[in-house]
Amino acid sequence: MLKITNLKKGYGSKQILNGVELHVKKGEILGFVGSNGAGKTTTLNSITGILEPDEGTITINGIIKSGSTKYKKQFFFIPDTIHVFKNISGFDWIRFVMKLYDNDQTERMKHFITQFDMEEAMYKPMGTYSYGMLHKMMLIVGFTINPPIIIMDEPLNGLDPKSVLTFKKAIKLYIEEGGTVFFSTHLLDIAEKICNTVAILKDGKIILHEEIDKVVGENTLETIFMEKQNV
Repeated sequence: MLKITNLKKGYGSKQILNGVELHVKKGEILGFVGSNGAGKTTTLNSITGILEPDEGTITINGIIKSGSTKYKKQFFFIPDTIHVFKNISGFDWIRFVMKLYDNDQTERMKHFITQFDMEEAMYKPMGTYSYGMLHKMMLIVGFTINPPIIIMDEPLNGLDPKSVLTFKKAIKLYIEEGGTVFFSTHLLDIAEKICNTVAILKDGKIILHEEIDKVVGENTLETIFMEKQNV
């Protein structure tokens, strides 16, 4: 599915990624965790093409990372900071993205719009949306177009409890349909409940990638994380 080999990235004299090695298999809901500055966002931005790594290779479904449409259609990225066209409606934007992915599943789109309580907001300019509404809109798009992998950076930020529950149900459906999730978060308790695997990034390297049930046992993910940080 997603394979990262010897990924390195630095800014000036500061090295952020120091040879990241990670193989995410189909059907994983991967909780990608690490302390501030560990390199999580840099990793996500390298996978999605926002950044160009200094070294290393990235492939999704055997397709090597490039600026090609074929590579980009393998994933949908939900960033933490969402930039939008403020004067167009959410509905028009969703339809535009669906066309980019050659997707015309209108009924599926309507289903997720309803599930996330966005019926009225969809026809309003996106510049009027709250932070949480923007995240819900991105989730609607991701689950509608149904790509091989959805990559998320803190997607639960700003979501109300009902939307979090909807998010969990949507992920379950997405995985049952053959999807894969790469889910970066600081919320270890949420990662433990939603994800089936965890990868811990420390000092620009993956120090653990394992099934959560095997890692946690009678402990919590928070306890394991702190042990790995030598705290």
